[in-house]
Amino acid sequence: MKIRKSLIIFYSCLCFILGVAFASFFILPWLVLYGVIILGLLVVILSNKRTLARTIGWCVIFLILGIVRCQLSLPIVNENHLAFYNNVGGINFSDRQSVVFQGIIADEPDARKDHIKLNLESQKLKVENNWQKIKGRVLIKTGLFPFYQYGDVLEIFCALVEPEPFNGFSYDKYLAKSDIYSICYGGKIKLIESGKGNFFKAAVFKIKTKVVETVSQILPEPQSSFLGGLLWGAKKGMPADILESFNRTGVTHIIAVSGYNITIIAVMLSNLFINFGLSRKKAFWLIVLGIIFFVIITGSPASIVRAGIMGIVALIATAVGRATKMHNTLAIVCFLMLIFNPKVLIWDAGFQLSFFATIGLIYFVPVLEKYTKWLPQVFSIRESLTTTLSAIVLTTPLILFQFGRFSFLAPLANLLILPIIPVNMAIGFLAVVLGLIWIPLGQIIAWISWVILTYVLKLTEILAKVEWASLPVPNLHWLFMVFGYLIIGYLIFRNQQKSFIKKAEH
Repeated sequence: MKIRKSLIIFYSCLCFILGVAFASFFILPWLVLYGVIILGLLVVILSNKRTLARTIGWCVIFLILGIVRCQLSLPIVNENHLAFYNNVGGINFSDRQSVVFQGIIADEPDARKDHIKLNLESQKLKVENNWQKIKGRVLIKTGLFPFYQYGDVLEIFCALVEPEPFNGFSYDKYLAKSDIYSICYGGKIKLIESGKGNFFKAAVFKIKTKVVETVSQILPEPQSSFLGGLLWGAKKGMPADILESFNRTGVTHIIAVSGYNITIIAVMLSNLFINFGLSRKKAFWLIVLGIIFFVIITGSPASIVRAGIMGIVALIATAVGRATKMHNTLAIVCFLMLIFNPKVLIWDAGFQLSFFATIGLIYFVPVLEKYTKWLPQVFSIRESLTTTLSAIVLTTPLILFQFGRFSFLAPLANLLILPIIPVNMAIGFLAVVLGLIWIPLGQIIAWISWVILTYVLKLTEILAKVEWASLPVPNLHWLFMVFGYLIIGYLIFRNQQKSFIKKAEH
């Protein structure tokens, strides 16, 4: 029996993903990996085309390739890697010895209320008055002043610390996905030279800085910070009580730029444009261009690039009929992303939320559609609710496991808020563009945005005061998450089986 090429591709990509997942927890000897991959190649060579044996051979090869890719992403910590000098002198702070090294700021500085985090790509280390080449990234936590920017070359004198987990959070793994294996608290910093970063990236950061300044001029707080959160995920300037209200009502995703909110907004905009008479093809390309522009103005970090890709995948799903052959597209997209950075599969919650939300939009929407037929189609209310609930269902087991909180009011809050978010993003974006030209002109449009932003803030504040709005679920075992996804998978499978039977009968 011949197996379709599309299935061979799907199973091969799936095995690569499983290989990355396995290697995220276990390390296998290279000799074993070489032996198994040779065995897989022999099976492929000796088997007939598109048979079960050859498919198994390809699956074995891609499983090992996933393990190999993940193991190759781990650093070789020796004298030529900065992490080799972590905790020099001992674990106690008073015993640690400082080292001198130089490097370039490789990303946009992360400004907080009382400090700044710098992602520094090390270039050389001083050993006995001689400079030697070195590699490895370090996270530097320093004061607000003087302010350093992307592309600055710095000389640092400090004691390096190895990142460690705390309060149940795998901080070391979180930093490792960005290839950061060292932390420098404070230390002496000296600016060597500026403007040594990538020209395009530097230009994007300058545009973003100007946009941030414009938003603060056309809107008061906290609406200003809220709009920044909507447009580029800048939630650090928002008051703690507002962030807590968002957490309790399950709408934090609207200010956390990930595939979760981009996919929802992209699909909702697509439905809205089509309802207003725009063809599906024109709506598709209009939103794709919007997503690309959005990725650029947010500084194009890897997380937002991935989110943009997932948004486009969701649009493709709606264009071709949701589940039609989309399993291959999702598997290939995941495969390509993991080739670029395999560490995000297990240690990046944003990456996981992006995929589960997209899976919900593709596969779980048909499950819910028959239960939402009573809703009106005006302003895409039915599609908005179905889309929102599908994303919520698919991400809930993961959110419970990762963040330990369940929001009972999330469906209601999202229904009342999400339909107006794309409209407000459009108005807010227009206000920013006009504000870049002339501040008073931007302020006129910004007041329309202020009304919508205030509505969302007040609504979440009211809903968050409900005592049973949110339920903490601490220390949830990962088996509960797996069990939740098995139930969801069964519901999707049963719905697809029923659809297949109906089509066969007709």
